[in-house]
Amino acid sequence: MNLALQTTIASAVSYKGVGLHSGKDVTMELQPADAGTGIVFVRGDLPGQPQVEATAENVTSTMRATTIEANGIKMFTIEHLM
Repeated sequence: MNLALQTTIASAVSYKGVGLHSGKDVTMELQPADAGTGIVFVRGDLPGQPQVEATAENVTSTMRATTIEANGIKMFTIEHLM
């Protein structure tokens, strides 16, 4: 992997809105990361803020939405951000 070719966002970005399927108020934040980190989703609403890496190995469903899961923690509909 050529880390020199990787880029990230310049600064954190935050968005508040309504969850697509839940209808609940949500806040999403994108944060810069070091080269080689990849895309990591964090559940800030759960104790310990568990993380799930956006890798092919963590995809558990693609039926009408992309779901990733690790250590019993699931993230749904990630394709809208990806």
